[in-house]
Amino acid sequence: MSTAYQTARLRAATALALCMVLVFVLIVVSHRNPADEVKAAGAYSVLRAQVVEAGRDYPDRPPPADNAWKPASLPDNWDGQRPDYEGYIWYGIVMPEAATRWQRPALYLPAAGMNAEVWLNGHRSGGAGRMRSPVSRHFYTPQLIELSPGLVNAATGTNELWILVAGHPGYRCGLAPVWLGEHDDLQGAWRQRRFWQTEGNAATIVINLSIAVFVLLVGWRDPAHSAYRWFGAAAVVWALRNLNYWVTNPFIPDLLFAELCVSGAAWFVALFSIFAMRFAEMHQRGYQGPRWLQAGALTYAVIATLYFLSSDNYARANAGFALLAAIGVGLTIWSMVRLVSLAFVRPTTHLIAVACGAMIYLLLLLNDYAIGINSASLGEIFMRQYAALPLFVAITATLAKRYGDAMRRTRELAASLQSQVEAQRRQLEHSYEQLRDAEREQARAQERARVMGDLHDGLGMHLATALRQVRMDGLPRDQLASSLQDCLDELRVAVDSLDEQERDPLSLLGSLRYRMAPRFEALGVRLDWQVAADLHDLPVLDPSQALHLLRIVQEILGNALKHSQATVVTLSLSSTAQGTLIRISDNGRGFDPHAVAKGRGLGHLQSRAQHLGSRLEWQRHERGITLSMVLPAPSAETPT
Repeated sequence: MSTAYQTARLRAATALALCMVLVFVLIVVSHRNPADEVKAAGAYSVLRAQVVEAGRDYPDRPPPADNAWKPASLPDNWDGQRPDYEGYIWYGIVMPEAATRWQRPALYLPAAGMNAEVWLNGHRSGGAGRMRSPVSRHFYTPQLIELSPGLVNAATGTNELWILVAGHPGYRCGLAPVWLGEHDDLQGAWRQRRFWQTEGNAATIVINLSIAVFVLLVGWRDPAHSAYRWFGAAAVVWALRNLNYWVTNPFIPDLLFAELCVSGAAWFVALFSIFAMRFAEMHQRGYQGPRWLQAGALTYAVIATLYFLSSDNYARANAGFALLAAIGVGLTIWSMVRLVSLAFVRPTTHLIAVACGAMIYLLLLLNDYAIGINSASLGEIFMRQYAALPLFVAITATLAKRYGDAMRRTRELAASLQSQVEAQRRQLEHSYEQLRDAEREQARAQERARVMGDLHDGLGMHLATALRQVRMDGLPRDQLASSLQDCLDELRVAVDSLDEQERDPLSLLGSLRYRMAPRFEALGVRLDWQVAADLHDLPVLDPSQALHLLRIVQEILGNALKHSQATVVTLSLSSTAQGTLIRISDNGRGFDPHAVAKGRGLGHLQSRAQHLGSRLEWQRHERGITLSMVLPAPSAETPT
């Protein structure tokens, strides 16, 4: 066993010991004598009273003085003194003479249940809620009743005070010690008890419901945290069950409301015990809880619910309460001990916090259970409604941590996957670039092969012609020069088609015009160049297309120069809806396109035009001929 582990276990033991000390302090404070609750010097504590039973029917007025009054000590717990009694009881008190001098006389009832009202000198002086059936549930709610000064008999100094209490068997009904005094002197004690008994409990209900909603949402969305679903359901039941401490006038019959509250306690115990088992299995490696526990706990909850809901009176419902409560306490002890043991098996901060919460809950539960079975006590503050809050917060913290860790691991996994994807993307980009380089190299090789072939067919033919002419005797120099010029033109056309900077028709034809202009000038023919001002959407040609375009225009211009006897040859470019219109016309006698172009005629040129996605059209005029073609406009998908 490592030193760090031993230190962690020691830390867990220390935390649990401190929690036990804290709980014992709280228990001691809650068990203080109710007579010491009010610290005002002018207040009077009433510990003795006269008692008379008034039966099941609501009495219209206090009983006469000669009735069968009996002395009683306060607190007067009906469960101990009259366990089967149901109905109304009068408590008679003689007010002190000092009451005649009080400006705002008041009566403070720390515990009076189910409900109480006050009569002063034969007149009803105050109360809260209903005293007739269904009686308001004020046995957990302290009351501060202001007495009417006009009803105080100052002349004689004798004032009779009656307190009418309504109750049911098994409800810890009765009357705790009563306080008399100035309203302002009693108000502080009343507010303090009211906070701990009702208002604070309402806050815990809201907190518990918020915790339940959070836990259920996480548990249902993430199967890895399915054990927390049992805890979420238990938290909901717990919050609803604690309405018993707060609701004074339920919207359903009181007996049914009480039965549902007690059944809710059974369901909480069952659901939480299942959660404790699953929680231990999640955090303790190798641990497997008893397989019968889940079925047994749920069976216990169902039986308790059926028993209480089948009871048609308070006496029958209370008859089986002790046995069912004992089973519930046993399940609760097992659950809390199971959670406490985790702090020593895995002494992490969160599990130590859960163990401390479980210890607090268990000790306060046993304290409240001891209060409940003590028939001589009345007026002590029950702490169980607060006992669960530290436990619930600690358990929720473990869920939040597990959920946070899961989210962190998810983010780390996402980052790792993103990194891997990025690496794969870079690798694919590299491979793609290599492929593109290979494709470009293949394209260049194909272009070289094409140029070589074209040079062989075009330039080679011109060179062979020039060579034959040189070998002929008496060949005129001008013919030889013309042949050599044709060879040079073929070479320049091939070179222009490979220029990557000038691949649009305007640039290509502009360069061709520039080179052929001297030949036209030498023969006295004007080459008219016309470019429309609105020329747009020029296609970008690849080397093969560029060569085809240059060949077409070169052959047309060459044939016009050689055969048309024209004085003006016009080359124009303009834009149409279909694309770029190229038109070549002359004012000579024209020529037969089918018969020129070195014997290949219009069909040869038409084949080249097809490679451009176009068609060559021609038209004879009275003077000359016009040839035209339309280069398709580039599509939106075509890169420029």
